[in-house]
Amino acid sequence: MTAPTAPAAPPAPPTVALRPLSATQAATRRRLLDAARELAREGGYDAVSMRALAERAGVSAPTAYQYFASRDHVLVEVLVDLNTGTTDAVTARPSRRRDPVERTVATLRRVVALVEEEPNLFVAMTRAYISGTPEVFHARGAMQSSMRVWIDSALGSTEVADRGAVVAILESVMFSGMVSLVMGSQSPSDVGDDLERAARTLLARTLVKERIR
Repeated sequence: MTAPTAPAAPPAPPTVALRPLSATQAATRRRLLDAARELAREGGYDAVSMRALAERAGVSAPTAYQYFASRDHVLVEVLVDLNTGTTDAVTARPSRRRDPVERTVATLRRVVALVEEEPNLFVAMTRAYISGTPEVFHARGAMQSSMRVWIDSALGSTEVADRGAVVAILESVMFSGMVSLVMGSQSPSDVGDDLERAARTLLARTLVKERIR
């Protein structure tokens, strides 16, 4: 009696396309990103399979794999894309409130408002971001620098005792909140409340002397 034949391993996805992209390739990549965003908005993380992504974007599955290695990969790229757009908007139109604490709170609330508008999308993107798969590692630098830009935009030249520590703590609060969203233990509004509380507590300590003068 012969031993059963082991099932053949699935073929490895094609190599992901690297930049620079031609105009046609860039347009295809954009369609895939838009399709991933639509699918996640409609059905969350589980709705974004590579097959569904390709179908929504109007390309073949092998073509989709040439741009993104997995669902986590494309969702993280959507996250980076949205994050870049948010940062550009915050820096182009910063809060004009006179008080630096109020400016900071308004800026953070502005960011969290996006999560409140599309909770399914942000839960899906956060699940991808914390997946730990190799194809999401490159996004960490972009994500970690965002809070610094938001806080710098809000505070401007206002002197802070330890701005780096303030940024690091607010990053941790926001990350913890987004993970809690994935777990279902917090709402987007809760995340905003926690960020505001943390920002007010931190900045009241570091800006107290400047604000009293």
